[in-house]
Parts: sequence; structure tokens; C-alpha cells
Amino acid sequence: MSSHARSLRSVDPTRLQTFIAHMPKTVLHVHIEGTLEPELAFAMAQRNGIEQGSKAFPYAKLDDLRAAYRFDDLGQFLDVYYAVAGAILNERDFHDLAEAYAQRLIAQQVRVAEIFFDPQTHTSRGIAMSTVVRGLWSGLQPAIDAGIHVRLIACLLRDAPVGEAGDAAKDRDWSGASLSEATAWATLGQVLDHNRHAPADRRIVGLGLDSYEAPYPPELFTEVFARARSEGLLPTAHAGEEGPPAYIWTSLRELKVTRIDHGVRSTEDPALLEFLATAQDGPEVLAAYGEPHRIPLTVCPRSNLELKVFPDPTESNLFELQGHGVLVCINSDDPAYFGGYADANYLAIIEWLDPTLDQLRQLALGGIDSAWLPPEAKQPLRDELEAYFASAPQALGL
Repeated sequence: MSSHARSLRSVDPTRLQTFIAHMPKTVLHVHIEGTLEPELAFAMAQRNGIEQGSKAFPYAKLDDLRAAYRFDDLGQFLDVYYAVAGAILNERDFHDLAEAYAQRLIAQQVRVAEIFFDPQTHTSRGIAMSTVVRGLWSGLQPAIDAGIHVRLIACLLRDAPVGEAGDAAKDRDWSGASLSEATAWATLGQVLDHNRHAPADRRIVGLGLDSYEAPYPPELFTEVFARARSEGLLPTAHAGEEGPPAYIWTSLRELKVTRIDHGVRSTEDPALLEFLATAQDGPEVLAAYGEPHRIPLTVCPRSNLELKVFPDPTESNLFELQGHGVLVCINSDDPAYFGGYADANYLAIIEWLDPTLDQLRQLALGGIDSAWLPPEAKQPLRDELEAYFASAPQALGL
């Protein structure tokens, strides 16, 4: 049997962990707010004078907060997620949040990081978009200095008001704002305003859609995404995690997304699988990838376990998707809450699904192929990864 076809479960755990730790990786589905570890959140709350155990921050002790990072479903998770995000109040906080994640990107050998942030989570609390973005970019600077391709994607909260197109043109002071004012249209307007004044390497590259899927179908945001695409923003959307395959179809047809975040329910629809396995050549796809391309799924294994998408992780359909020719890659979603960052997700699928070395290689290559980079920028990354896997049999003792 070829060493590339053999199971990885028999590999010495230390060797396997070392191999995964040094493997070049991509991160295309991570929420920066979801990297806020309990210790940093508690420290932020203290220095910002937020009363521990209060309605604003309902955790009297650090151990209470650590315990809150364990939950039973998406609703419970988001309740904690938004409560903890309330500790992030100023540019220093956003900087510290991003800097902590930048150091993890460096340590975990990440080559491409396309990072989500949720503007409405902050503007609805009276924090200016400029404060958020300045803090994030300054905190991410160590990763940029290390040669990592870093980009920011602004996500709309699907359970927040959509608003009216006129909201995008309003120039206002966001101090004292509320969620009802921080509409999807207003948020898009702030993103576009930022991009008009920012250097090319500090612009927000894309628009995403996240938070509760049901009962908020993607078509609510059709016009917002149409405007975003017309302004050069690359579109992606969370779909097919708790929502049905129909939400994936609508994201593709109405929002014209070039990636689907999660998308694991695609296996319920054979026609959808066939579509995803076929290279598309629409203008949005060509803008995102520079050539005809399959629409990728950014799958998050540990998130799928913790949110009970797959209560039994050995039932994950990750390799079923791959077997149908769908372009899939491994991501961490909200790693502070879901049990680990990039390395932990790769190690989890090895434990749960027993992939071959070739299957693992295809997942890692899938991350490069799924990135919003031109083909010429991807080729050196592919070459590096192929060389790394060429040495794998010896490194792993296969």
C-alpha cells in the first residue's frame, strides 16, 4: 500500500502533531471576535471599568466566563459571543484582539488569512467603524510583517435590520447608535467609505453574511449584495449550516457569492453537489479567482461538533463532499469557543474521520485554491505545500 494511501491514526501522536504544526495552512473562515479568549476578554472588561457580574458583562469571575464558553447550540453560543464582545470598546481592545490572533497565525504556519469581522456588533454599541478597523489592522501588522496574506471581510448580521438603500449614504456620528440604526445598508455604506479613503492594502476586500441562519433567508440581502459587488467587494455567505440547501442555492443565485461558509448540508441535494463540483465562469467568480473556478465550501469541523451540526463527529460528511468533487477546506470559525485553531481542526478530522495522507493533502491544497488570490499568487503556495507533503512519509514514519 502506498504511504499516501495509509491511515494516519497509526502514526506516533507526537510526530503527527509536529507534522500538522509545521504544515503550511490557510484560514478563510474565522471570526476575529471568535478568537477572543476568556482571559483577554476578562482583562478588557476590567480595564474598561465594566462591572463583572452585571447585565453588561454577566461573569463575576474568570472561571464563570470560562464555563460560559461551553454551550449546547448555536443560540446559546451567540448569546455568550455577543455578551463577551461587549468588553471590546476602543481601538486598543481591537488591536489587542487582533494582535493575539496574529501571533497564532504566525505560530501555526498560516500563509493566507481572510478574516471576518462583524461591524454591527460594534457600531450598534456606538463604536465608530474607523475605530474597529484601525485597531484590527494595527493588531494584525505582525502577521503582515511575517509575509502572511491578510485580508478583512466585513460580515452583515442576518438577524439585524436590513434598512433602506438611503442608509448607505448617511454620514453620521455613530456614538450612541443602536442596532436598529446599524442596518445592513448603513454598514455597507461605512465599508465603502472606509475603502474610498484607505490605502489599497488596508481596504476591506469582501462582504459576508453570518449569525442566525433561520429564519433569515439570504434573499433579504439581495440588493445590499448587488451594490457591494458593483463596488468591487467579493461576496461570501454562511449557508447550509443550520439552514437548508435552499439557502445555499439562494446565496449562489441571488447574492452571487463566490464562497459558501459551512455548506455541509449540500449533500442533501444532488443537483447542488453537481453544481458545486463544476467550475463556474460568472463575472463574480472571475473577479475573485482570476479564472473559472468551483465555488468552495469553508468547512469548520470543531464548530460542527460543538454546535451539534454533527453531534457524532465521525458522521461528518467532509470526505463525502470531497468525493463528489466539491472544493472543501478546513477552517476554525470561532476557535476560542470551539476548542481550537487551525491545528486543532486538522488533528480533529484525523481522529474522527481517519483520512489518508492524500485526503489530508487535498484539504490543505483546497485552502489555497479557495483563497481570493490570483492564480500566480497561489502557485508558490501550492509548490511549498506539495514539497511539504512529499517529505511526509519520512516525517511521519509511513
